[in-house]
Amino acid sequence: MREVITSRQNERVKALTALGEKKHRRAKGLLRADGKKLFWEAISSSAEIVEVWLSEGASDATKEAVAEAIRRGRLEERRIVYASESVFEKITDEASPEGIVTVLRAMERLHERLPQGESLDASRFAGERLLIAESLRDAGNLGTVIRSCAALGIDRLILSDDCADLYHPKTLRAAMGAIFRLPILTVGQGELASAIQALRSAGRRVYATALREGASPIGEISLRKEDCFVIGNEGHGLSDTVIEACDECAIIPMREGNESLNAAAAATVCIWETVRAK
Repeated sequence: MREVITSRQNERVKALTALGEKKHRRAKGLLRADGKKLFWEAISSSAEIVEVWLSEGASDATKEAVAEAIRRGRLEERRIVYASESVFEKITDEASPEGIVTVLRAMERLHERLPQGESLDASRFAGERLLIAESLRDAGNLGTVIRSCAALGIDRLILSDDCADLYHPKTLRAAMGAIFRLPILTVGQGELASAIQALRSAGRRVYATALREGASPIGEISLRKEDCFVIGNEGHGLSDTVIEACDECAIIPMREGNESLNAAAAATVCIWETVRAK
């Protein structure tokens, strides 16, 4: 007879709940993905699954997804943790829980961090289409950018380390599984300008999305495949240091009287222009 965790004070329940906080995710090198969609995306990727929590009240569709993962050899039965519905109410932050939470090993090979003080080797990314983001603080925006990058053809996303956490629940939900497929490099916020200069030295043109005198409308730039854009913070845009490190500024023309696009929408326009360049 299988064991079912029924106490909200159980130490394993506390450990799982703690993964909702960035400091605990980093300390343990783990992340959690709530819901059947993210479970299936994780199963379909190369992500390392540590354990899967399944509610007693999980739907038949959720249970069948788990059974299929076992049949595929992507999940061992011993890694399934069964919990009561009361426990699930404590551990999940979904508005409409689907009765499944997946715990995964942080994807360090897919999501790299440039060691502090180390120069960017831009030759590694030869032939890749890139997007760069500085200080993108909203987790939902970051997740949407990741989703757009993966869907439209960006090969790698480069982030400053003061962007929202890649493994924040809101980032994961907005990315809709793209987090398991898109290579991402994080660099120190103070080192992003140096990384941009390294890309330029390797022959790329880098455009800052910023409203500055002399900025070129994005549709009027003769883009090459190697060119890339930098998007900035939702409220303050790009820092002067990053803008100065770029070749020039680009703007997205808009009708008069309209507010500027939010960061995720602006990024999607830049991504589209990047991937259609020859």
